[in-house]
Amino acid sequence: MKCIRWFMPLGMASAVFYFIHVFLGQVLWKEYNPITTDISSLTADGAPNAGLLRIFTAIYGICFLLFALGMVVKAFAEYHGVTRIGYSMFFIMALTSVIGYSLFPLTGDKTVMNFQNMMHIVVTVIVVFTTILSFFLIAIGYLHQEKLKTLGRICLVIAVLIMVFGATNPIGMAMKLNILGLSERLVIFTLQLFVCFLSFIYTYNTELVLKKNS
Repeated sequence: MKCIRWFMPLGMASAVFYFIHVFLGQVLWKEYNPITTDISSLTADGAPNAGLLRIFTAIYGICFLLFALGMVVKAFAEYHGVTRIGYSMFFIMALTSVIGYSLFPLTGDKTVMNFQNMMHIVVTVIVVFTTILSFFLIAIGYLHQEKLKTLGRICLVIAVLIMVFGATNPIGMAMKLNILGLSERLVIFTLQLFVCFLSFIYTYNTELVLKKNS
């Protein structure tokens, strides 16, 4: 259990490397439009600087997986059933995201529904649903079993935000709004900031949110 404490800061590191890959990619690719173009296009096969950016996403993936694993171990050591299930689902999401996107990056022409692009979409759907489900379960566990009311409420707000932001993509498509990049960023940036927050409070044992309420 002692070694797991070294996994806690890796959530912050993963968020940093993720944001580096996004913003560096936008700067290096002058024609890239973050409002209309999804993040995956930055590391798609044949994209400018994809090789460089994949270095950052690889480091991000390792850090994210180790952080998620650390949270699972901590949940099984200190928390109850619902929280354990929630963090197990969180780890499944991390594993699906890291391995799935590595195996199935978008091809140069993402409008072609070949096997690789189809699998990329499948991975995205799984990641979105497991993210929302895991955060709702974690929120319920914190609120009703762990008595961590502040942290539970924060988790619940994040779960709702990701669910609402996730709905902006199909709504935008139905209304013929070209905002795929924006809607995706609302979801993923919220997730990354929350992972960074979780990593921070568990690294430094922030009493403000980790204090139990009777």
